[in-house]
This record gives sequence, C-alpha cells and structure tokens, in this order.
Amino acid sequence: MKNEIEEVVAKWDLDNQVRNLSRESLETYRSSTKDFTDYFERKGVRRFKQITGDVVKGYVAEQQERRCGARTINNRLKALRRLCHFFRDAINERYELPCFHMQRENETDRGPLTNDEVRRLVARFDPANESSVLVAFILDTGLRSKSVRNIKVENLDLDAGRVVVQVTKNHDVLILPLSIELRSLLGGYLKAHEIRDGYLFRNEKGGKMYDRSSIFKKVNRYMKSCGVNRSGVHLFRYTFGRIMIENNCNAMLLQKWLGHRTMEETKKYVKLYSRELMDICENVTPLSQNGKILKNFQENS
Repeated sequence: MKNEIEEVVAKWDLDNQVRNLSRESLETYRSSTKDFTDYFERKGVRRFKQITGDVVKGYVAEQQERRCGARTINNRLKALRRLCHFFRDAINERYELPCFHMQRENETDRGPLTNDEVRRLVARFDPANESSVLVAFILDTGLRSKSVRNIKVENLDLDAGRVVVQVTKNHDVLILPLSIELRSLLGGYLKAHEIRDGYLFRNEKGGKMYDRSSIFKKVNRYMKSCGVNRSGVHLFRYTFGRIMIENNCNAMLLQKWLGHRTMEETKKYVKLYSRELMDICENVTPLSQNGKILKNFQENS
C-alpha cells in the first residue's frame, strides 16, 4: 500500500526549506519526524486518516516507556501536529485533526539544582567520562542545549581560557571565559577520546547531536549515576544563574553571559527562593546589617 505519510513528510520538509527555517529547526523537525514515522511504520499506520487520537496516545505511551522527558515528548508532538496541519491546509481541507494532549512539564524538576546536588555531580567529574564532561561544560557555562550541541573543537582556546559560541538563540556570537577546572577537564577529555576536530560532544556514532533528546540522555544518565533524581538540560542554566547571583555577579554581566537581549529575560531565568533573597538582602541592600553603608555609618558614629 502507498505510504501517504512518507510522501507528505517529503513535501512538508521541502515547504519548511522554502520558508527558510533555520538549519537547527529543520534538523529538529527531521529528527522528531523520523521518530514518530518509525513508530507509525511498526504499527502499520500509512495514511493520515489512521492517525487517530488513540494512535497518538499509543505513541506517547511508548515515549514514556523509553523514559523520554516531557519536553522531548512535547517537541515531537508539536512536530507531528504541524505535519497534520500541513496535510489539512495544503492537501486535504476535510482532514480532521486528531487530539494532541501535551505532557505536563514540572518546573520543580527542571531547576535550579541545590548546592548538594551540584556537589554530587562535581564529585564524579572524570575526563574519561564524556557525560560527566558534558555536564561540567553546561554547568560552568550556562549555555543552552542548542549552543552546546553546535560547539566544535576549533571553537575552544584552552590556553587563552575561552570558548566562541557561534550558535545562539538570538544569533549573537558569544565569547565566554572557561574556568581553570573546566579547561583541565576539557583537555583531559580531548586527549582521552583522541578528539582533534569536529563537534566537541557527539552522538553514539561520533557525529552531531541533532536534537535535545540526544544530549538529554547523556546528561540524565550521568545525573542518575550520581544519585541526583532530576532530569533536563535547562535546569543547569537556572542553576548557573542562581549561583552567579548568590555570588554577587553583576546583573548586567549575567545578562550578557546568558545572551539575553533584555533584562526581563534574565529575571525569568534567575529563579531564587525567598531564603536566598533574604540572605542577599542582608548583605547588599542600603540598610542591610552586613552591607557597607550601614556598617560604615555605625563605625563612624
């Protein structure tokens, strides 16, 4: 029987290219599409009228059994939903869209990590363990998954202690410093795995990690091995922001580091708890007991 879904996928991919979607978006859609079309093939689903709400639920259930995170599942469902919309709008206007029930994403699980959880991860950093070096890199730079997946060996300058980040959400090139400890880990990692060029972090076949799930699996596996029962990559970005603020990092500097266009974006990422805010308050506000102004006033009274 003719596979209608595969034919429409090819047309949809061409349409995405014509609409000048970014290379990253194209790769993400293609990766998600391959995942659910493989599922459809196994289930004998070859026509759009066969993609019912129950079939979509079955696909989600399989994703959960594979321990894919809620965000990964939602991204794949969004790609499938876009494909179905394309089929209806461009090919069959009478096509009835199936229901797509998005997974609930738990903000608490996504970050930030506690100091104890960070210590557990740091304690097992090992240059020979790619996943641990990947976690160290994300934790110490605060970069997004998309940026990390596109960093190449030639973007690193370990002698100067910096990395050039060429792929960012806002398309701005970032030049970030690397701590001495991270430089040491990266140097050992490159040597241990005999990596001289190409992508810094790679998939199982040694190529580029095209979607979030690739990096998620490596990070999640390492966290579980350290006894940290959390999941996700973006939580490291939240953690980075929290630790920088706790250590009195200038907000403008943090904004530049995270690659945010506005301060409002920075505020969304820096999620501090009331206790942490109180600790900072007693050290930096004009009337804080440990602040410079009140302390100088009391000393001169």
